[in-house]
Amino acid sequence: MLMNTRIVVSIAGFGGLGKTTLAKAVYDEIKGQFDCTAFVSVSRNPDATKLLKDILYELHKGGEHPGANLDEIKHLIDLVRDFLRNKRYLIVIDDIWDKEPWDKAIGLALMENNKRSRIITTTRIIGVAEHVGGCYRLKPLSDESSEILLYGRIFGSKDKCPRQFSEVSKNILKKCGGVPLAIVTTSSLLANKSEDIRVWNDVCSSIGSGLGRNPGMDDMRKILLLSYYDLPSHLIVVYCT
Repeated sequence: MLMNTRIVVSIAGFGGLGKTTLAKAVYDEIKGQFDCTAFVSVSRNPDATKLLKDILYELHKGGEHPGANLDEIKHLIDLVRDFLRNKRYLIVIDDIWDKEPWDKAIGLALMENNKRSRIITTTRIIGVAEHVGGCYRLKPLSDESSEILLYGRIFGSKDKCPRQFSEVSKNILKKCGGVPLAIVTTSSLLANKSEDIRVWNDVCSSIGSGLGRNPGMDDMRKILLLSYYDLPSHLIVVYCT
């Protein structure tokens, strides 16, 4: 009987580690093995009614569903359960910020049906992941993987990195702290400036004290702002309007 039970995996880690990217990659890889699938994102302050309707909408592949005009949470939960009752399902619930949406809506709707169904959640909050179950703590990239990502995006490989960029690139990687989003954003910023070491030094100085030591959003925001300020003026105007 254990082989047929529902399995929940909760991917946890701070912003920029690639939780959603990992969940989406797994979802795309295995969704063909299931009778029905859904990938639903949760806002920071979710509305349980909308969340359940989003699940129904995804399960019906964007078509009409019986819960479209309903506002009663219990009725919507019953509709999801009825739809999933005899189906092997794969559902991703992305970016849960609190236990309440799981306890009052998601967890009640995604029933155990002994069909070897799978649920994947992502969250920045370790306590939420542990509460939902199957907590998997996503770690920053290793030094080697960070180098492969940075040098690969800018030069094609580490071997093609000019020697004069070696020291500053190491400092940039140290400040990125193995956070994929930080490395990708920084490498995109430097990709067209691979011959101007002054720009590299300026970027390195602007990143902050280091995401590895303090995995908050302030340093990540500095990296993203660097890319924002590097946009052509007409795109900045579009972005701000």
